[in-house]
Amino acid sequence: MNFSNLIIFIILMAGISSLNPVAVDTFLPAVPAIAQSLSVETSTIGVTLGIFTIGNAIGQITLGPMSDRFGRKPVVVLGLSLFIIAALFAPYCTNIETLSLTRLVQGIGGAAGRILSVAIVRDLYSHEKAARILSNIWTVSTIMPILNPFIGGFLLAYYSWTSVFVYMSSFGIVLILLAMFGFKETIRQIDREALEFKSIVVNIKSIISNRTYIYYTLIGSLSVSSLYAFLSISPDLLITQLQQEPSTYAWQFAIVMCGSMIGSFISSQISVRLGINQIIGIGLAITTVAGSTSFVLAYNGFFSPVTIIMPYFVQRIGENILTPQAMAGAVTPFPEKAGLASSILGCFRQLCGATVAILISYLSDGTPLSMAIAFFLAGTVPATIFILSSLLRNNKHQISNNK
Repeated sequence: MNFSNLIIFIILMAGISSLNPVAVDTFLPAVPAIAQSLSVETSTIGVTLGIFTIGNAIGQITLGPMSDRFGRKPVVVLGLSLFIIAALFAPYCTNIETLSLTRLVQGIGGAAGRILSVAIVRDLYSHEKAARILSNIWTVSTIMPILNPFIGGFLLAYYSWTSVFVYMSSFGIVLILLAMFGFKETIRQIDREALEFKSIVVNIKSIISNRTYIYYTLIGSLSVSSLYAFLSISPDLLITQLQQEPSTYAWQFAIVMCGSMIGSFISSQISVRLGINQIIGIGLAITTVAGSTSFVLAYNGFFSPVTIIMPYFVQRIGENILTPQAMAGAVTPFPEKAGLASSILGCFRQLCGATVAILISYLSDGTPLSMAIAFFLAGTVPATIFILSSLLRNNKHQISNNK
């Protein structure tokens, strides 16, 4: 693949990887307006994020094996079609139930983006190269989370909340045209048994029993759970409780997403010189310090945009340093089952996120404490797993050397 084709490939992969950010981040500034329109509490709308994420988990566990059976391209087109249809239907929702159902379908379709981009990259590149390409893709795709809240805020300034879904459908239509006419199939060999029940059970068992896979999946999934805590109640905290404008929230959200971009860029640069585990260690050190800072501030009653945004900005840097490395490390042992391995990883990650989003929305008391606890755990728990695993590996190495 020459340089120009590589740039086009990265842009296309970044576009489909941005389906979820488009569906979520454009939606966030509209949360208070949607709550008012549907006559529910603002925090109740946060639950729809959990519903969307559950749909994402369903899509990832099903679309991955489908891509192994039918190829990446037709499944990408299928996912984009569901995404577009749901976005077109959402403006006609008149209650929280139908909106939740629509978001569930949209989440299923949106799963095609991020999870299949991982499988597609793994089709084309090996271990370390795949990690570098994924880091580059996510560096580009983090531009969309920065822009989306501004787009949502702009639309709300001139139109009703339904306009954000019109934007989502338009974004999806552009991508489906690119996928249909600008993307060639990447899978080398179709797995005709990928959707057979017995084959799926055997393949899932072989994947989830792999210790390397479990290790990287846990670290990547638990670390990123903080994002769902932030997404679920930050509109309520920053717009409703602190009485800020949606446009102000967009700027604050952009700062957080700049942290994501910085982290992805750092990850792509240092992956040339450092190994996957070294980079993950750096990322976890940052997330642990940042998450602990958020907790200390919230526990002592500090509640302002600065005390919410700045520690989480740093935490997002750490998370995006480690995430591409963890995902590449998880799927590398399964080159022939990259679609299914990516799907299981994505499903677990989204289920973690959905659980956090729903719990934080339910437990929120109008202060940032519940969110800060989630930040703290998202830093310390995977860091603990990393340290214990490193100690175990070192002990095994010493034992083998003594023999």
